[in-house]
Amino acid sequence: MYIETIPRRLGGLGRHLMDTGRGSNERVTVRTDLSRDVSNDVTLALRMLAEPARRVRRMKRDVAHIVMSPERMLNADELNHVLRTIEEEYNVPEGSARLVVEHRKGERAHHFHVVFSMASEADGKALRFVRSGDRDEMLARRLELELGEPLQPSTRVARTVELLRKRGLLDLAERAAQGPVAERGLRQSKADIRQNKRLGSDTALIDARLRQAWRQATGDLSRLRGELGSMGFRLAAGDKRIAGAPIVQLIDTESLKTTSLTRHLNRLRLHGDAPKFREVAIGASIGVLPPVGEVKAQLRKEAPQRSANVLLNEFDHLIAEMDTDGEHAEAAKARKGRARLAARLSAEEKEDLRIRQGRVREHYRQRDRVRRARVNRAFIAAKLFAGREVRKAAFYLVTVGVIAAGAGLIPALAAAGVVIGALPTFHSARRLRFAADREAKLERVEMDREVQDETRTFFRERAIRQKVMSEKARTQHTRMRIHRNRQRDVLRPEAPPPASRRAVHRSPTRRRGGPER
Repeated sequence: MYIETIPRRLGGLGRHLMDTGRGSNERVTVRTDLSRDVSNDVTLALRMLAEPARRVRRMKRDVAHIVMSPERMLNADELNHVLRTIEEEYNVPEGSARLVVEHRKGERAHHFHVVFSMASEADGKALRFVRSGDRDEMLARRLELELGEPLQPSTRVARTVELLRKRGLLDLAERAAQGPVAERGLRQSKADIRQNKRLGSDTALIDARLRQAWRQATGDLSRLRGELGSMGFRLAAGDKRIAGAPIVQLIDTESLKTTSLTRHLNRLRLHGDAPKFREVAIGASIGVLPPVGEVKAQLRKEAPQRSANVLLNEFDHLIAEMDTDGEHAEAAKARKGRARLAARLSAEEKEDLRIRQGRVREHYRQRDRVRRARVNRAFIAAKLFAGREVRKAAFYLVTVGVIAAGAGLIPALAAAGVVIGALPTFHSARRLRFAADREAKLERVEMDREVQDETRTFFRERAIRQKVMSEKARTQHTRMRIHRNRQRDVLRPEAPPPASRRAVHRSPTRRRGGPER
């Protein structure tokens, strides 16, 4: 049996109690036969239970939420006995209002949520839940013994026996002392179980890969980081800290499952007879690590390429099996399909290629815009000096200026003619536009060539990247196959020694299976 007491504010408790659907409760039932003095509506009942506590300013919690999960189906009398025992342990006044909600999940036994007001109905003071963890454990073992359920492994057997003896339950204390003892850190936490279910990760395979990495590192923590990388793991710095150093997180690259490396090593008992690993020692041996958020973001970015490589590896296995079976025609078709699949780009690769090609085109577009701006300026200047009056005024001004400078009439007229000839005209503007159009055509061909070069560079880098990743995947696959073969050899029973045979001395002149020479 599992019992947990949680003093809390209301928050999202009502939504949690009534949550149903996929991945949650199949059915939710408000047990009116077990509830007392509350409404059948869960939201209204919770508000009624929280109201007495909210009248007291110093009271930080609204309700006491107790989760109770038996190992088997309990009848009404047994449930009443369980609730009565819990109320006696926590000094809940007899007849106090309570809400009982039953949750059903698949074939497992139903579990119950019991909610009391945090304010006692006897004196209005807050209910006391000091050392509720030890008391919940004691209640669970006591009710298992009283209801005939098997005792569950516990890390608090000694404390449970002590609490039972203090309450005068000596017989139950003696029986609880013989219960199984669980070592801390060997069981998966509730968060790990939920993470495995959400990500669909294979815990047995992850444990086997971690053991293999530990064997290859020969117990040397300084080498463990490299071996974990070869077995498909990444290390990152967690958000929580111990002694000022972040917890070392172990991330599976396939499922993105995240666990504490120290806790995982201790759970697999890889320390042997030596003391357990400590977070501080593991962190000092591993060194500086990137944050877990950055590592996961990078792995999510690389996930499409990894999945594509896995699919190509499956094609390789299929082609090899077809060649072995003599199906050469089907193998050739499979090779063509693999080649088409290998050449296909993922969405991120397409976007990357599009960006790189667009960057080249954008440079040429900017150059063309600058050229067009020059042509436009030429036409604006030609329009400005196209009028006869403007040209006359320019001619007179230049002539007068040169004469005033001390030159003669002939040099003044020559200088004015040169200036008038240099003034922009529509003819010169059209000539500049023609040259700009010719350059644009030539640059368009040059742009296409540079786009092709950039595309070739992209596919060359992609091929190199795929080759490196395929070699890493092949190395990891080989190591896992060696590990599985070793495990199979360990589990295979030893064959009896071969029967001794008498040595037969053959004549040196006798051929095998034939007469003597």
